[in-house]
Amino acid sequence: MDVLKNRYKREAVEVHCPVHKISQVIYLPEETMPDCPVCKKKMIIKEVLTEGKY
Repeated sequence: MDVLKNRYKREAVEVHCPVHKISQVIYLPEETMPDCPVCKKKMIIKEVLTEGKY
C-alpha cells in the first residue's frame, strides 16, 4: 500500500501564462490547473519544484 500512497503524493509545480508572464505555485493532484487572470486561458506547467528549490 505504501507504493500507491507515494504514487499520488502532492507535487509543487510552478505554472505560468506564456503571454502575460504571470506565475503561480500550485499543488498537484489536489488543485486544478488555474486560468490566467488576464486572458482566461489555462496556464501551463513551467517547472516541477523539488524540495531543494524552495
